[in-house]
Amino acid sequence: FYTRTLDYVPSYFMAWEKKIPFLTIFMLPYMTSAPFFFGTFLTIKDEKKLNFYVKQAIFLTVVSIAIFFIVPMKFYFPKPEVDNQILKSFFYILGKIDSSFNQCPSLHVSFAFLSAEVYCREVKSKFLKSFFGIWGLLLAISVLFVYQHHFIDFVGGTLIFLITCIIFPRKKAV
Repeated sequence: FYTRTLDYVPSYFMAWEKKIPFLTIFMLPYMTSAPFFFGTFLTIKDEKKLNFYVKQAIFLTVVSIAIFFIVPMKFYFPKPEVDNQILKSFFYILGKIDSSFNQCPSLHVSFAFLSAEVYCREVKSKFLKSFFGIWGLLLAISVLFVYQHHFIDFVGGTLIFLITCIIFPRKKAV
């Protein structure tokens, strides 16, 4: 909300990003971000692991918010019209609950990777590990195809996830 009050909020993107197609079908994985993230709390059975995960999530969020204040950004490209009525309703909802500000690092990307890591560690089935890994990847890249984030935001979200894993290494948690 702070960013909306600023007179000028820049956008950082590369010219080749204008060639990224707007693919409405990617709204489906994008809109599953909340259940994907919150499902991790039901997946972790050990209290120490859960506390560790909460620390990672808090760190990731606090660092990202600090960056939003220090380097505010907004998304630049206009979204094309959506023909499919179901997907159009998803974009309408998204427009009401999400803004084009606070872009880098992308929390969707950071939490997609963090959540996928938890699912892949906690579930035993190889099929489910693959399923959650693919779901997390689709969720992360969906930010580019539904024009919610620029590539720098995607990279920033990935880096924040990796930094979180370095600062909170798994070996010390369990």
